Amino acid sequence: MALAMGIFLPILETIRRSNQILNPKYFIHWFDDYLLGAILLIAALMVFRQKKNASLYLVAAWGMAAGTLLMSFLYQIDLYFNPGVEPGVFSKDIVALVKGLIVAYTWIGLWKSIQAQQEEVKSEGEK
Repeated sequence: MALAMGIFLPILETIRRSNQILNPKYFIHWFDDYLLGAILLIAALMVFRQKKNASLYLVAAWGMAAGTLLMSFLYQIDLYFNPGVEPGVFSKDIVALVKGLIVAYTWIGLWKSIQAQQEEVKSEGEK
């Protein structure tokens, strides 16, 4: 899950903000998704390589992604109550739907990584 999100999050944001990507004024608006993607990819790589405490890094990465993307989703919902201009090339309806699905995905990833960490701790305690 982290691998998929780490790859697709920056790609989706690049597509969404293709009209702003070269404007330095909007750098911080899309770069956060690149950072989250990198953090998720690094954590997934650590798990794949079975590094010590890798599952803790995965929990932290999912937690960061879930919190950051929840705020982004809530801002998108706020556009309905306080109409503003959608900055990307898609309608705010489509962006809200996709962001909602992404938030759900990150919360599932967080939940599954916490469960995996608990199982890892349990199995180490049995040794």
